[in-house]
Amino acid sequence: DSYESNWRFELSQSFGDITNVAPEDMMAHSRNETPNGDVVLKWKGHPTYGLNFTVTTTWKHCDDGRMEGRLEYSDYEGTLDIEKIVFPIVKMEVYEDFDILTHHGFIVPSRLHTVGKRYEALINCMQFCAFLNHSRDSLYIDWRDPSWTAKGYYFQLLDSTTLCVSGIYYVPIEKSPANSGCIPYPCSIADFKGGWYDASQIYKPWAIQQAWWTKADRPNKLADIGMWVWNRGLIKDVLPPVERLQKDLGRDARVALDWYWWHNNPYDTDYPNFWPPREGAEAFKEAAKRLTSQNIFCQVYINGICWDHDTANWEDGGRQGAVVKRDGTLHEHDFNKYNHHRLCWMCSEAEAFQNQHSFLVKTLREAGMTGQYMDMIGNSSFALCYNREHHHPLGGGTHKVEGYRKFLKRLLDENPGHPIDIESPCEPYMDLASGCIICAETSSERMGNTAEAVPTFTAVYHGRYALFGNYALPDGIPPWDPLWPDKDKWPKEESWHTLYPDEFYVEMARFIVWGSQPMVCNLRDNIISSPEFAEEYNFILASARFYSANLDFLYSGEMLSPDGFSCPEKDVSFFYRMIFTTQDKAHPFTRRMPTVLHSHWRNPAGQTALFLANYTADEQPWSFKGLSGTIAPHSYLKVKTTSAD
Repeated sequence: DSYESNWRFELSQSFGDITNVAPEDMMAHSRNETPNGDVVLKWKGHPTYGLNFTVTTTWKHCDDGRMEGRLEYSDYEGTLDIEKIVFPIVKMEVYEDFDILTHHGFIVPSRLHTVGKRYEALINCMQFCAFLNHSRDSLYIDWRDPSWTAKGYYFQLLDSTTLCVSGIYYVPIEKSPANSGCIPYPCSIADFKGGWYDASQIYKPWAIQQAWWTKADRPNKLADIGMWVWNRGLIKDVLPPVERLQKDLGRDARVALDWYWWHNNPYDTDYPNFWPPREGAEAFKEAAKRLTSQNIFCQVYINGICWDHDTANWEDGGRQGAVVKRDGTLHEHDFNKYNHHRLCWMCSEAEAFQNQHSFLVKTLREAGMTGQYMDMIGNSSFALCYNREHHHPLGGGTHKVEGYRKFLKRLLDENPGHPIDIESPCEPYMDLASGCIICAETSSERMGNTAEAVPTFTAVYHGRYALFGNYALPDGIPPWDPLWPDKDKWPKEESWHTLYPDEFYVEMARFIVWGSQPMVCNLRDNIISSPEFAEEYNFILASARFYSANLDFLYSGEMLSPDGFSCPEKDVSFFYRMIFTTQDKAHPFTRRMPTVLHSHWRNPAGQTALFLANYTADEQPWSFKGLSGTIAPHSYLKVKTTSAD
C-alpha cells in the first residue's frame, strides 16, 4: 500500500531549477476509508505555499481488481509554476529477470538499466505500461484519459531489488500559477500474473470503448492490401518491380506502393518543400495513372511534423511555428547524417506549415495518388512546446493532440474519400487515419534496438485499422538517394542475405503473425529476376498469398493469448544498418528466438486458429495445447483450434 501516500509536485521559476514538494513537506495529514474500502487522503498546510494549501488523493477499488487513483489540489499561494505532478509513485520488489513493458510495445530487460538512473518517457502510443516479474506478481499501470493530455512516466532502479515507477502529469503553464487544479484523468495500478498479453487485456476493455476506436468503424480503403512495397527513387526503378509483383500475384493479393524519394529534394532535407516531383509533374502523373490502371494502391512520402531549419524558406513560417523546448532551444534533429540539415518539429499552431500541406495533399491527390502517407505524426506530435509566441499554455495540456486532429480533419475534409496514414501506432488519431506504419516495432533489430518488440497494439486494437511497414530488405542493402554526397556511400557491399540468412525472413514472418499487412523494402528487378534471390522472392509471394487468404483472422480477427506454445529456439544473427548508418557504425548482434513464430486468433464468425511461421531454412517441430506437428522451411501454416482457451 506504499502507493497511497506518495506524490510529488515539481515546481520552478520561469523553467529554471526544479523545487520539489512531497507529502513529508506538508504540515498535516489525514486518512479516511469509506465502507466499501475507498481511501481519501489529505495533506494540508505548507510554510511557503500557504497554510491552506491542500493536496487530496482518492483511491477507489474497481471491479476488475485495479485501484484507481485521482489527485487534486487547492489554495496554492506560491509564485512558482507547478510544472509536473508526479502521481502515482509506486515501489515494487523486483528480481534479476524482471522486464519493463513500455507503452509502445517493447520489452526492456532490467540489465539495460543502470541502478540509480531515473528514466523519463513521454507517452505517445497507448496509455499503459507494465513491470514484469514473470513467475511472480507483476505491476500494471495505466492512465485512462480520453482527451490525451500530455503525460509520461518515470522509472528508476533504486537498488538491485527495488523499482520505483511514477506517472507524470505535465501541467499546462499559464501566465500565473493556478490556485487549484487536478490531474484530469484517473491513474490505475494493479498486481497481475502473466506477460505482455495479459497486461494488454487489462487495458483493452476500456480502450475499445473510446471514440478513437468506436468511430474508426468505417470502410477502410487499406483493408484489402496483401503486400506493400516500400520503394524509393526514380520511376524506372520503383514501378516495374511493383507491377511485376502484382502480375505474379494476380488476384491472390492486392499490392500497394509506398513511394519515397519521389520529391525534388534530398531525403530528410528542405521539408516541407516536396513539390514538384523529381522527374517533373507530367511524368509523375503518368506513373500514378499506370499504377492505378492495374489496381495498385499508391501513396507517397511527405513529413507531417518537420520543417528544415537549414532550408531557404525557413523564415516563411518555420520559425513562427516551431516547437521550443523547455530550455528555450528549438526541438530539432539532423536525421540526415550526410548533410546534417536540422529538421525542426512544428507545433499544432504552425499555420504556414499546415497550409503548405493542404496544397501538397490536394496536389498529390489530383496527380493520381490513391492515398497519402504523413510521416512522424503518430510518434512526434506529442512534444511539449514552450514557444512563448504561441497562444497555447506552455508545456503540457491537450492542445498538441487537438491541433493535430484538427489538421488531419482539415486534410480529410479537403480530400474526401482519400485515406491518410501516419507513422507509428497511437490512439488519438485512429478515427482519422486509416492506418500506420510500424517499422520501428517490426524491424527493431535492423534499427539497433536491443529491446524485444511485442504486438501489444494488435492485442488491444485489431480489425478496423491497417498496420503495415518494415525494413525487410531481400538483399540487406538499404536504398541510397543519389542526391546525397557520393563520399558517404558504402564502397562495397557484401552478400548480406547469406551472412544474415534469417533476418529478412524474421521481419516478413513476424509481421504477418502479428496480424499486420506484409511489406517488402527496396524491391528491385534484380531481386525478382536473379536465381540468387529466388527463395526470397518466393517467400514474398507466399507471404502475400497467406495473409490475403486469411484476412478474416489477420485483418478482421481478435488476437487471443499466445500461451501454451512450444518449439525449439536458436540464435539469430541480425545486422544493424539503416539508410544513414555509416560503415563504421554498422554492427551485428544476436537474439535468442523461437524457431517458429506463432499467434492465436479468433475471426468474426467465432472460429479460432493458430498461425505459424517458420523463418528458418529447416523443418521445425511445434506443439500447442495438445496439438503438434512440423512446419516446412520458409513457410506459413494455419491450424484450426477448437477453443479460445
